[in-house]
Amino acid sequence: MLERHDDLDLMADINVTPFIDVMLVLLVIFMITAPLMLGGVHVNLPKTGGDPMPRPESPLIVSLDAEAKIFVDKEEVMEADRPELFHKLAQDSESGEVYVRGDGEVKYALMMELMAELGEAGFARVTLVSEIKGGRQTSVSEAAASQTSPAAEAARLANAVGPW
Repeated sequence: MLERHDDLDLMADINVTPFIDVMLVLLVIFMITAPLMLGGVHVNLPKTGGDPMPRPESPLIVSLDAEAKIFVDKEEVMEADRPELFHKLAQDSESGEVYVRGDGEVKYALMMELMAELGEAGFARVTLVSEIKGGRQTSVSEAAASQTSPAAEAARLANAVGPW
């Protein structure tokens, strides 16, 4: 004869434990990968003093690494393709601003050539990015593609006094 036990009744409660476990795993994954997505191409930025400048939500970042390769965000750009790509990016840019990250080992002439290319492409502001001596990244100077004299531009850049 079959007897009915109370233990065999249907359970109407929702078991949320597996859902919570999955959400915690996803949280850990995002916490680990989020800092890796921010940096882009690895370059050893020069260290400077000063206060960090505010950073826009989605800046256009052009990087120049130690081997003199140029990247837009994380994509390498070949020398022949740069003028056309930079011109298109300048036209598509709402603010006309570009952030340039250069490895500390890069020759000054290469950095100046890149900044000149960006200015000729139509970017209104070229902002150099460095690390503060404590380790955070910051924009140390802005280079506006304007018609000021080269001597005045160099003096302003040396003093890190804003647009030049």
